[in-house]
Amino acid sequence: MAGEREQGGAGASAEATRQEVSTEAVVEVWEQMTVPEHVPKDTNMAVDVKVLTLNIWGIPLLAKDKNARVDAIANQLLTGPDEFDFVFLQEVWSKEDYHKIATKVSKVLPHSHYFYSGVIGSGMCTFSRSPIKEVFYHPFALNGYPHKILHGDWWGGKGLAVCRSTRHGIPFTLINTHLHALYDHKNDTYVHHRAVQAYEAAQLLRFGRASEDVVIFSGDMNCTQTDFAYRLVKHNGALIDTYIDSPVKTPGSNGESNETPANSYTSVKTLMENPCGHRIDYIFYQSSQAYKVKTKVCDLPFPQRVPQQEFSFSDHEAVRTVLTITPMKGTEITEEIPSVQAKTDALLECSAVCEQGLKSVGSQQKLYIVLSILCAIVLLVCHIVICTESSSGVTRGFLGLLLVLFTFCLSYLLFMATIFYRFESNKIKETKLGIEHQLDELREKNAQIFEEERKRSQSFIK
Repeated sequence: MAGEREQGGAGASAEATRQEVSTEAVVEVWEQMTVPEHVPKDTNMAVDVKVLTLNIWGIPLLAKDKNARVDAIANQLLTGPDEFDFVFLQEVWSKEDYHKIATKVSKVLPHSHYFYSGVIGSGMCTFSRSPIKEVFYHPFALNGYPHKILHGDWWGGKGLAVCRSTRHGIPFTLINTHLHALYDHKNDTYVHHRAVQAYEAAQLLRFGRASEDVVIFSGDMNCTQTDFAYRLVKHNGALIDTYIDSPVKTPGSNGESNETPANSYTSVKTLMENPCGHRIDYIFYQSSQAYKVKTKVCDLPFPQRVPQQEFSFSDHEAVRTVLTITPMKGTEITEEIPSVQAKTDALLECSAVCEQGLKSVGSQQKLYIVLSILCAIVLLVCHIVICTESSSGVTRGFLGLLLVLFTFCLSYLLFMATIFYRFESNKIKETKLGIEHQLDELREKNAQIFEEERKRSQSFIK
């Protein structure tokens, strides 16, 4: 009996322990459920946020190994060593590819949004580990030309894909972008379009900034860090380039993410012109008054080849950034003197590009007018021949087809010479005038800086 009592007492004690542990677990779970998502548990604790951007080169029928690469990208995001908080993809031109990726990565990135735009879609989508609360898309005003079908930028309606999310109690504004492609390094006919796009992006960052939101601006900008478009977005938008900010980078690389020698899709001709490739894919950040951000790592995380295959994941390399974010209180973001000077230089160069762009647009208008006159002459000749009694039925049929074709061409050329010309030139003028307003303000700042430096030098001499 004593043994039974001891056993019963031990059982009762064990049962009480289980109840106590169970109660503690329930309380812990309840506390986690009742704490609002936007309130951090420890306001002084730094957290790491992993971000990835990749242009997947997902052009249907034209991109090589597209289906296999899309599967491989999804598998890498799902089973790879990194657990990303936010993923930005560009050139996802097929909605089926987007749904395929979203379905496969739903266990690790359950929230996503595809941004519709243009005729064939923007090609941009954002994946998030935390819920996406708000979305907004701003299409660029200038985006190439409709008749450049093989280039496709106008048909895609590129722009700025913006959404908001809260991760680790930190509010984020996430911006995914894809600027107009550079098709000819020696003769860039779209440089003024990219100037307008870069200015629009910088202005959206300036006017749409939330005081507490940490901004992550990422995507394929189709320009290197020496180009004015990069410098305009970075300095005028008050952004930090995570690659420059990072103490840890990919060994043996300067961050090149396109046309790299290790990529299977880089041609020999391209390597002869530029053996190292280009850095055109970026992840930027912007701190807030509530949070301090610092880059921990910025590198190229994907393998050079798809596992068990001879081709790469894309013609671009994926770029990864790990950001360390620390809550701050009572701090203010101040603009440093070098950024004021760098911003001035970028704005001056962009203004010069706009001026040159206006001349280019004027030359194109004259070309459209000349071609319109030629089309009108051909139409007149065809009409006269058809009206003559000596022309045969076959001739009339052929000329009838020419009438339809040249009537369409004449209509399009007149549209480009009038409506599209006015739209394009007005947008360039608007950008140039906006830049002039900013330059006036910066000239005053530069004058103050010069005066302060002069006084400091005089006091040092004395």
